[in-house]
Amino acid sequence: MTEDTDYVLGHDQRHYQQLIEQDEILRPSTERMLRAAGIHEGMRVLDVGCGVGNVTLQLSRFVGPKGSVVGVDVDSGAIDVARGRAITEGLTNCEFRVEDARNYHADPLFDAAVGRLVLMYTSDPTAALKSIAERVRPGGVVAFQELDLEYAGMSWESTPLFAQVRKMIVAAFKRSGARTNLGTELFERMRDAGLEPDSSPIAEMLLRMGQSAFAARRWVTSVRGMLPRVIDYGIATEAQVDIDTLERRLLEEAARTGVVLPLWTLIVAQWARKRDDGLGS
Repeated sequence: MTEDTDYVLGHDQRHYQQLIEQDEILRPSTERMLRAAGIHEGMRVLDVGCGVGNVTLQLSRFVGPKGSVVGVDVDSGAIDVARGRAITEGLTNCEFRVEDARNYHADPLFDAAVGRLVLMYTSDPTAALKSIAERVRPGGVVAFQELDLEYAGMSWESTPLFAQVRKMIVAAFKRSGARTNLGTELFERMRDAGLEPDSSPIAEMLLRMGQSAFAARRWVTSVRGMLPRVIDYGIATEAQVDIDTLERRLLEEAARTGVVLPLWTLIVAQWARKRDDGLGS
């Protein structure tokens, strides 16, 4: 997708590696979405904002040799990484293009369009969904996973440091223009885009019991990646964040309170069908 926000996570090899590592956490959740949305063998699928190819490679195995996947992203560096990964893994049913999915010429139309953590960076997610749906055949599937960074389903009063980290990340995303609670808006936005969304999305907060060190490291990695923007935006100073001791302090707080640190904030998977009656998108 063309970035409509100040992308706080960057475009460099460090960030690309972070995205690959992040997939270890998100892949099982994405698989649940793909199955629920009806992605199956033989389909032709568009991966919107594919980045380094995490979801594209996952889709290529879903659709099998009789299907195909096209991953599109405007970041040429990420596309280079994705192409290299596909070659290394011997996947021949997927390809990658430096394109904005909203303007991509699809011929023939796709059976489905899928995306993960991409609509949150657009200025108008509803308009983006409508444009993406134009690349999908009537009756086809549009499925996305997006975050709700502001979900308050758990209380973090006993872990003020972790609460501060979450607040800092949300503030940085908001200042960048990103949509911080798009996950829970997906149903209405898909409906407003002329699609027919499923009424039972999948909403998950991802945990790994007994692995606080892994969770703390993931949060610190996120903070480290956006630290330049956190400082530029005036959200916190380098001294206030104290990034080199943050992981240790989070672990000490978790051990002291017995709180299980989540690996991720709330992530929502929502899918919809494109109308096949000629109405809407």
